[in-house]
Amino acid sequence: MMVNDTPPKCCVCNTIGPFISALGKIWCPEHFVCNNQQCRRPLADIGFVEEEGHKLYCEFCFEKYIAPNCDKCNNKIKGDCLNAIGKHFHPECFNCAYCGKLFGNSPFFLEDGLPYCESDWNELFTTKCFACGFPIEAGDRWVEALNNNYHSQCFNCTTCKTNLEGQSFFAKGGRPFCKVHARCASPSKHDLKPISYGRIADTQLESASLTMMP
Repeated sequence: MMVNDTPPKCCVCNTIGPFISALGKIWCPEHFVCNNQQCRRPLADIGFVEEEGHKLYCEFCFEKYIAPNCDKCNNKIKGDCLNAIGKHFHPECFNCAYCGKLFGNSPFFLEDGLPYCESDWNELFTTKCFACGFPIEAGDRWVEALNNNYHSQCFNCTTCKTNLEGQSFFAKGGRPFCKVHARCASPSKHDLKPISYGRIADTQLESASLTMMP
């Protein structure tokens, strides 16, 4: 086993002597100070933060000059910083705009610049199927007819449940009927109603990233 008898040296000036061990390095007291030239406060007995480029700042200068403001509460973020939608948040401040549920690192939906959890976004902003009442989600095939929206599999004849997507149909009382059962619904002549169908646009799912501050 080899024993290293080399005395420790300051990582800044290579001075041998009294030293401080921090962040996996050796420092002499003269260099273990705040990087702010107007401060230069010794860091041995106070809190400090290491920023990019291995620059050390005392907790006071970090809070005053470097720490970002939370875009919700506007207070300084001195601990963990969550970055999302181009803004900074305390993790406990980034929540659903409707129910207040915290996101953490969970995905969320963005609407008019505000974040929503999936359940609230579906309830507040998605198009609902007129037949089943469930949301028409991103990528679902859907039908627009009779001033309502339907899942394609839900757009059926009111009587026999034959699927009517892409077919001509008759309307009675705001409900769709196939040609056969339109006559059963009423003996009077019905106007033939065209339908349109397609795919709803994909909704962008956002994700937050958590930055851990020392």
